[in-house]
Amino acid sequence: MAMATGGGTCLYKEARLNIEPAFPGSTISFTLPASTTSTFSSRPVPKRTVVTEKYIDQDEEAFAKRHLASEGSMFFRRHHEYPHSFLWRILDNRKALEIQSADLDQDFNHKFEANLTLILQFSAPIRPFCVAFADSEERDALTVFAITTANELYTITLHRDFFMKPAASEQEIGDWCKRSSPTLFTNRVPYRLVAPSVHELLVSLDDGAILYMTKKNKDDVVWSEATYQQNNWSLGSFLSWKGQQSVRFDNADLDSSAAAAISLSPDNKHIFSVCLNHRLRAWNVTSGKPGVQRDLLDENHRANEKAASYFIGPSQSTLMAIVNIPGGVDGALYYVVTYSPRKHQFKFWGIRDADDTNLGIYDAKPELSFIPPVDDLMNTTVWTLEEFFIIPGPAGWRGAELWIRARSGPSSKVYSVRFDLTDESARLEHTWENDWISVDSGPLTVDGLKEDPANPSELDMEVSELYEVGLTEQWLDFLFYPGRFTVATLETALLIFRRGLDRSRSGRGAVKGSLKERICTTVANFASLKQNGTMDSDEYENVMTAQWQAFYGLVKDLHKRRGESLSLAFDYELEMPWLVLSDYLSAIRKGSHSEIIALNAPALSSGHLSGPLRKSLASQESRNISKLLNAASSFRRNLPSSLQPQFRHQVESELFQNRSMSVLDRMEILEQNADLFRQVSEDDVSLLVEELGTDVKDLTTEMFLRAIALNQETEPTRPSSKKQITRFGLSALVRVSQETLDTHYNDMLDLLVLVLFMIEEDISEDFDAPDIFTEIMNQLKDCTILTWLVSTVWSHQASTGPSSEVMMTSLHETFGSSRKFPITQTVLEGIFGHRSFNTPLPRGLKTRLFTYWTREWLSEVFKENFDSGVEEIMGVLLLQKEYTLALDFSRFLSEGNWATYLKGRMHMALGENTLASVCFQKAAYNLALGLFNLDDNDDIAFIPDTERVFFSEGLPKYYYHILGLFEKTKAFSFAADFARLSLGTLRGKEDEDLKKELLERLFSASIATSRFDDAYSAMFRQTDSALKLSNLQRLITSMIQQSRAESLLKFPFIGFTENVDSILSSLCHNSLNLTSGPPYHHILYSFRISRGNFRGAASILYERLQRLKTTSTQIHNPADESLTQCYLMIINTLSSVTKEEAYILAEKRIDEVGPPHWGIGQARNILKRQIVTLDTLRKEYQAELDRVAAIESGQFPFVEAGDEMDIL
Repeated sequence: MAMATGGGTCLYKEARLNIEPAFPGSTISFTLPASTTSTFSSRPVPKRTVVTEKYIDQDEEAFAKRHLASEGSMFFRRHHEYPHSFLWRILDNRKALEIQSADLDQDFNHKFEANLTLILQFSAPIRPFCVAFADSEERDALTVFAITTANELYTITLHRDFFMKPAASEQEIGDWCKRSSPTLFTNRVPYRLVAPSVHELLVSLDDGAILYMTKKNKDDVVWSEATYQQNNWSLGSFLSWKGQQSVRFDNADLDSSAAAAISLSPDNKHIFSVCLNHRLRAWNVTSGKPGVQRDLLDENHRANEKAASYFIGPSQSTLMAIVNIPGGVDGALYYVVTYSPRKHQFKFWGIRDADDTNLGIYDAKPELSFIPPVDDLMNTTVWTLEEFFIIPGPAGWRGAELWIRARSGPSSKVYSVRFDLTDESARLEHTWENDWISVDSGPLTVDGLKEDPANPSELDMEVSELYEVGLTEQWLDFLFYPGRFTVATLETALLIFRRGLDRSRSGRGAVKGSLKERICTTVANFASLKQNGTMDSDEYENVMTAQWQAFYGLVKDLHKRRGESLSLAFDYELEMPWLVLSDYLSAIRKGSHSEIIALNAPALSSGHLSGPLRKSLASQESRNISKLLNAASSFRRNLPSSLQPQFRHQVESELFQNRSMSVLDRMEILEQNADLFRQVSEDDVSLLVEELGTDVKDLTTEMFLRAIALNQETEPTRPSSKKQITRFGLSALVRVSQETLDTHYNDMLDLLVLVLFMIEEDISEDFDAPDIFTEIMNQLKDCTILTWLVSTVWSHQASTGPSSEVMMTSLHETFGSSRKFPITQTVLEGIFGHRSFNTPLPRGLKTRLFTYWTREWLSEVFKENFDSGVEEIMGVLLLQKEYTLALDFSRFLSEGNWATYLKGRMHMALGENTLASVCFQKAAYNLALGLFNLDDNDDIAFIPDTERVFFSEGLPKYYYHILGLFEKTKAFSFAADFARLSLGTLRGKEDEDLKKELLERLFSASIATSRFDDAYSAMFRQTDSALKLSNLQRLITSMIQQSRAESLLKFPFIGFTENVDSILSSLCHNSLNLTSGPPYHHILYSFRISRGNFRGAASILYERLQRLKTTSTQIHNPADESLTQCYLMIINTLSSVTKEEAYILAEKRIDEVGPPHWGIGQARNILKRQIVTLDTLRKEYQAELDRVAAIESGQFPFVEAGDEMDIL
């Protein structure tokens, strides 16, 4: 992060935000009407289209057309609150104008967010510098003015609902898009367009004229036109039009008097312009007469032909600014600030009377040359200034700021200076020479990515092997880090990369799957092409590394094009600058104290502090802390590169250990594992002492603790209207969070290395190393978890405010109930996005807004305490069903009771029921007692209201709750275990209802797991008679269906013999198929035999015999022995009783006239009771044997006369 030498004091950083659709279908394109441009071309048909972003198969040209803007900036409305900020970009060869809201927040009561992107498609390209925006006081709308190369002026009125509700733009395009062709456009070329208001336009023309167009109200169709031009007609002027006095620009010849900058005065009485011939001019709006004129450097009085012939480059963006600061010793009504590219010099012109050519204008500081020292700042001799903004101070010129954007070749930088124009000349000159502040481009530039320690392309193979994850995982983590590369960038790079593979393997089909899968597959396929025979693992790793490097080279090239700087914009309401890049929007923020110290390390080491840096580090204590941080950073950076990832891994392993040992022991183990002391050379120690400016032993505990808490100061706040964050605001917070966390984590590692080194040195007895170590480790724990949150993307997106909830509802209707919407959201956004305004922000933060806001937002995570914050995150992950992420996050959980319970819920969700059971039992004692308060631990309603009563109310209820959880997941064996645990902890008779419920749940779980012994036990312990009988029937039915009749018959059924008999009898009577269904009759027969009821056993078999005769299809099959066996069993059973009791009462068929027609279940209705003796049965048995013998010999008819064969 160290700043380049000579780059000026660096106090600001860019926070680069990707420009991507808010959600699929959030981009709406409009083909605008146009006149026919040629005889043969057809007039475009106006139409509205919802754009489906297709990044797959998007080549470089398509990528550039859709994503890389050639021009762009921001417009800030003054008359309406929301949307306030608009980002606009010109795309697709200047034929498309893309507009979207870039607000950071909105009122909490707003139900819709302005998250739609509008693309206006023109039939002809838009001219450079010919787009302007205005804000109407009468209508809550954005007005866009654009002039195309067809010289058509478009007036486009976009109501604010166009940016909020897709249906709002479903109206005729002609109603809000008007075209006109001003008369002066016929033979002239528009050069610049400015919109002072929605009813006023200023157009600079190629011949030097200025066209002032007005209309009285919004309903006017025709513009009133007034022209302002110097009447210097002569033969020379005609000749010069075709000679040296014209400048070629965008296929047009511009007269040297053409205005490259135009603006109305604050009182709207004069038009000021800066012309290509290096002159400032004023025109009286009412009279049309020219007023004050000056050369931009006020050098016309010199007889210098070279100066007179100097022309400003027509592509110069900004040349003039009017500053409404009245007063001053010379009586200026306002000031005009001009910039001369000739000498890179600013002039501050005081305007007394713009009509008075002699005394109406004066140079406020003629003795000074206001030249930004960009030569030194950018270390170049060739540069151009592209934009500048003057921001008045709170009291006129005192505290005024100048922001500039300068370019030298491909490099573009932003600088600012704070000054007071009324200061004495010597002081003002010193300020302009020495007090410039630069803006760091941040870690997303190509150079910034190169310095990223997570970038696999910059790692040596030996160092890479020290990481736990493999090469592919390292690359995927780097490429898909939230906010780093857009999906469009990766898709386009993959398409280019795949072309080489397709050429090498013709006929191969396209790779399918997710973007990650397609990248991995393509890289692996390329690596396989490079194989020459068999390769060992090291060779294959080298080939894979080369292919990943090749793919990243393509990503890097596209990424670099995205970072092309387009314009600097300034929001005067928030007093904050923005930088618009080709495919980024950068918020410029003031860095935190840690970031400022790191960015200005060379200056701090040398002791030569500029005014702004001295002001940022005002006290001697803060400068000592800066020395400590920079020295510690250099000390760690000088350690061997192989040690860095190894030490980092050891620290992360130590952070969440729960070992019971002293702090000093932990420090010694960490130092020994890293072998730090042996890695430090004498030169390292000498450099450390030199940068500290003192001996190591002189370092104090207080200095370390203040360095640790450097960025934690707060400011007083005042209540303000409640806000909700927007997507751009949330993206900015995430981006700044990523950067500040990285800086803070590295600072803590630096200090940790220094402390571990110091314990081996002679240090002061007052130096409390364990206290410092503990505080550093606590900070690292916070950082580690926050970094995980800000770098991890989840799939179940959550709303971040009322308007976000409306959007989620709409997406739910569009994409179904999966809730896996195709939008990217980090876990930090999803969980804490809605809390971004929990703490009111101080007024007037300006460029400190994002740095301060981010710090307050991140503090929400651990607002109560560390463990509570971690447990809340875990609970949300489980509620959102992000079980894989919860497993990864679980390593941060403590061994607390609530944390252990949450781990159990996670294991249960992952199907790891044994681990879940262990966790639930481990936490049972504390969670079930009254000492635990669920309301203090569960702020997110993880436990439903109906379940909360089971905590702190004793073990039976807690186990009952766990039992219910396992039942929901159908883990009935574990449900039964916890039912038994709950029953085992019941005391007394005060919980009879709970006991009944537990026994019922135990019985059900035991039945579900075929634990019939447990089910029998639970059933007989049940005190509810009705439940007991119901469970008895379930038990019998389940055991028979699972062929466990033998076990069933072993149960004693004390007191329930008749009930069992009745249940089995019912099953026998209701069975429909005797041959293939369960053998209910045999089971009842066995049950009765086991109880000594022989006649009853014979009776049920006789019933089966009767049904076999009437329903079985096998009765005429001589090989079927079911009837004979049944007869034998009945005869044998009755033979076991006395002769007097050897009979049964049975139902017998009634002989009817004609064959009976029985349906299923009708047989019993036409039977009568009779006594069947043993002798009768023997006779029937003999008759059956004779019948079978006759059939086998072929002497017996299959159907007797008058009978029909009954077939079931």
